[in-house]
Amino acid sequence: MRLTKYAPESIRRSGLYKQLSRKRRVWNLRKAASTAKPLKVILGAGPTHYPGWLQTDKELLDVTSPGDWRAVFDPASIDSLLSEHMLEHLSEHDARVTLAECYRYLKASGLFRLAVPDGYRRDPAYVKEASPPNDGHQALYNVDTLTALLESVGFIPTPLEYFDAHEQFHAKPWDEKDGLIQRSVRFDAQQNFRRGELLYTSLIIDARKG
Repeated sequence: MRLTKYAPESIRRSGLYKQLSRKRRVWNLRKAASTAKPLKVILGAGPTHYPGWLQTDKELLDVTSPGDWRAVFDPASIDSLLSEHMLEHLSEHDARVTLAECYRYLKASGLFRLAVPDGYRRDPAYVKEASPPNDGHQALYNVDTLTALLESVGFIPTPLEYFDAHEQFHAKPWDEKDGLIQRSVRFDAQQNFRRGELLYTSLIIDARKG
């Protein structure tokens, strides 16, 4: 039974109540992670929910905090990680810390599928939407900079959808069962970002733990 149903609003707003509530949610997440087979985790999920995947948000798992990772997961225990438009909200330092933790907690050959706005896509509406500091963005990656960053922490990256430095678009087939990216060629429907046959696109990379 959830105590929030009966607790007065003044108590629910208290710092102690929020701390205890977070501890309960973290404990529940760790319990779920310990029994999930395979263990598949969405980082910065917000309202996103996919069957078979565990959702996390900043309250449960601050991806920049090694202590938060330790509180929920065991090293080399995660089969798959998924992140859609989360990394660009982190500073360069925090992004590197986050990727290192992702690498640490993935199993050998585990997969991290991530998507971010594409810095090599240069049509004005897209650039306005994607560029810092809009929407809290702190970075704008392209396929070259993100690939290099992933390689620097040990990942083997395979770009799936991306614009190159000459603004030519490339796409490889990928299976949504390994992680569904909504802002992608097949699944996006935002007409205000139309560019020929494309709508909103992301830089999407599969990063495999080496």
